[in-house]
Amino acid sequence: MKRHIAGASLLVAALGAVTVLWPAPTIRLAAPETVHLAAALQDYRPAGAFRQGTRVVDAPRFRQNSSALDIMKHHVSEANYTLCAAEDACPAIPSKGRADFAQTGVNFTDATAYALWLSARTGQHWRLPTDAEWLRAAADRGSEDGFSEDANGSDPSRRWIAAYLREVELRGEADLEAHPIGHFGDNTAGVADMAGNVWEWTETCFQNGTLSPDGASIATQSAYCGVRAVQGKHRAFVIDFIRDARSGGCAAGVPPDYLGFRLVREG
Repeated sequence: MKRHIAGASLLVAALGAVTVLWPAPTIRLAAPETVHLAAALQDYRPAGAFRQGTRVVDAPRFRQNSSALDIMKHHVSEANYTLCAAEDACPAIPSKGRADFAQTGVNFTDATAYALWLSARTGQHWRLPTDAEWLRAAADRGSEDGFSEDANGSDPSRRWIAAYLREVELRGEADLEAHPIGHFGDNTAGVADMAGNVWEWTETCFQNGTLSPDGASIATQSAYCGVRAVQGKHRAFVIDFIRDARSGGCAAGVPPDYLGFRLVREG
């Protein structure tokens, strides 16, 4: 389907590479407030489903170097998304008329369209965070989705039981009441509303992988980008065109209460 997006980037293929050309906007918007995260070492468990032989197991945690990062302090609001939709740069989404609430009911394409529009309107490059970047920004509110050593052992029933108990607990924590931006306060990094009841799209694709015989490293890995990692109180995986995971389309994990997003700035 042909899509017209005002202010979107032009993609030019040259010598097998793709270059993104950001047009000079006719009207520049003030950049949203961001929080700066310094470069640091980060322990990270890849997002997806991994097997060791025939058993489903956790992906190993790796320590990696993470670059400095500027991330939006707040979610993209209804008021800001409405500006993008008014210029036909973002798909129109029914608005609740709550300017100071996070824009929810958005899918992956809606969020990336907004990133293109904001990049054109500010003269800066904005994009969705990766799953690892989101977890680093979540700081003390980030969740660990690994299971115990016992649940990763040779008896698969232990993992089934652990997964069931976690799902029961997470479903009991559902919060289906919409709240204004700032309701959940700032985390230790100064980022607002992390791990509240709005889950956030990331650009990370669902990974299928296998581990080495000792389980210490990933032997094979492939990405399925029709499903993306979303982050909030817990990590979940949602089909990229879904706007309400509670009505279906949550590929793995307990469905998020709401789907929204915030962006990171490059350069």
